[in-house]
Amino acid sequence: MKHRAATRGASARTLELLGCMAGGEREFELKDLAARARLAPSTVHRLLDFWVQRDLLERAGSTAYRLGPELFRLASLLVQKYEPSRLAQPILQQLWQSSQETALFCALNRNAGTASAAAAVTTTHPLKYEIALHSTLPLIWGSLGRAILSQLPSAEVSAILRNSAPGPVSRKPPPSRRVLEKALDAIRSQGYAVYEDAELNMAGVSAPVMQAGLGVVGSIGVIMPATRFTPLARRQLPGRVAAAARSLSSALGYRR
Repeated sequence: MKHRAATRGASARTLELLGCMAGGEREFELKDLAARARLAPSTVHRLLDFWVQRDLLERAGSTAYRLGPELFRLASLLVQKYEPSRLAQPILQQLWQSSQETALFCALNRNAGTASAAAAVTTTHPLKYEIALHSTLPLIWGSLGRAILSQLPSAEVSAILRNSAPGPVSRKPPPSRRVLEKALDAIRSQGYAVYEDAELNMAGVSAPVMQAGLGVVGSIGVIMPATRFTPLARRQLPGRVAAAARSLSSALGYRR
């Protein structure tokens, strides 16, 4: 029992040190790290020596360290597994298989108040509505943008609306705040956004994607010509898209 308790204690101390290193500079003094972690310098020294042996850290002086190449390698591997567009690809493939329409994941660019098309599986139909990968999408137009907008704080929605331009395809003026809020309330209530413009022959169904610790990070959806947005598609797509968004959100560590 003593051995198991000691193991748990060492693990907890190691995680505490890792958190402090992740939040600090690449190079640091032992005494400063010990103070931030509220651990004895001798304890920190013993734990860090093990990391040095594994190339997770490097010596930067008699009492200083820097993050090592092995730590960066492991971090890179973890990021690749946690990267939303990579995780979205098989989910998009399933959406495409069930709908035969273009399935997209759009990533939120929060500082710019826009989104960008980050991953897609394109329909094989000759008549199709496409969004080029890496292209920028305004958040107040279309189902993909509004699914994201519905999850942002009110102050951010106001700022985005103030800076919005006419529709990129329709050239219609931005909606009023009252009209936009009514649409966003409906998205929050039902869990998905629906867009349809018969005049432009465009339609889409999308749902927000959430990530643990970050909130909304994008949206996932299906887009198509409005002429193929049949009554059957209206019944089936919302549930499928919402389930896809929940699946991706779960893969990103989000729990309601």
